[in-house]
Amino acid sequence: MKSNSYRAGFVALLGEPNAGKSTLMNAVLKEKVSIVSEKPQTTRGRIHGIHSDKDRQIVFVDAPGVVAKEAGLNKFLRDEVTSVLAHSDVVLLVVAATDSEEAVARLIERVVESGKPWAAVITKRDLLKEGLAPASALLRAQSAERGIRFEVISALKKSSEARDIVLDLVTGLLPQAEAPLYDEELLTTEPVRKLAAEFVREACFRHTRQEVPYGLAVRVARYDETGKLPKIYCDILVDREGHKGILIGAGGANLKRIGTEARAEIERLVGGKVYLELHVDVREGWTKNPGLMKELGYVIVRE
Repeated sequence: MKSNSYRAGFVALLGEPNAGKSTLMNAVLKEKVSIVSEKPQTTRGRIHGIHSDKDRQIVFVDAPGVVAKEAGLNKFLRDEVTSVLAHSDVVLLVVAATDSEEAVARLIERVVESGKPWAAVITKRDLLKEGLAPASALLRAQSAERGIRFEVISALKKSSEARDIVLDLVTGLLPQAEAPLYDEELLTTEPVRKLAAEFVREACFRHTRQEVPYGLAVRVARYDETGKLPKIYCDILVDREGHKGILIGAGGANLKRIGTEARAEIERLVGGKVYLELHVDVREGWTKNPGLMKELGYVIVRE
């Protein structure tokens, strides 16, 4: 049993697409568990990252960026955010310094409606040449009105400082607990096969352009650990025939680059060598097909 001051709980990271939530969580954990990209809407499903020490266990939940409620994949993203908020104890609002005041106002309304205790950080301050964006004034006003704490950080350039700030912001908002929620040695609850698919998708984002990344999904077709060398076979699904050639590249060069980068990330994760094989297939219209989306894991599990 922990001391009376011990705290544990789930902290939802809420923000616009490309606000830097994944970069922030990786900085706090000092380990990469959530994929990152310069392209918005990289995160599609929640990823759990766990920080544990003698005083607390904080389970950060990196959810998709907030999007308008539409059909298909965008509806899944919207519903995923709603589900993450419902099952979290605390919300950390992640606002990019470049976010519009209107966007931040919508986010604040969303978090207030959730009824959860919250704090906020402004990220990407290095992108502003002078001062802070109007969004900071809005947060400052909310801080005075609601007693909400917020800080300005740079998770990319000052990761240690950002880590300390975030841990300090959310700890006091967490409920007291008699014991940690998970084994204190765990860094994430995500299975290796899920993270392997995520690392492949991250590499695809990095080496494709325009609309191609948003029409692809990755699934692990087979994960074989019976031999000395784990073997992972991934299907990369695209929704247009023309995207297949772009993804593979001349002579398979682009797919080879994707595989090399993804394999390096997976090997870092498992602490050893792995065999990774990628296969590209066309599934036209999968982002609007409920059956295919469910097959690929894009479905909200109601608890």
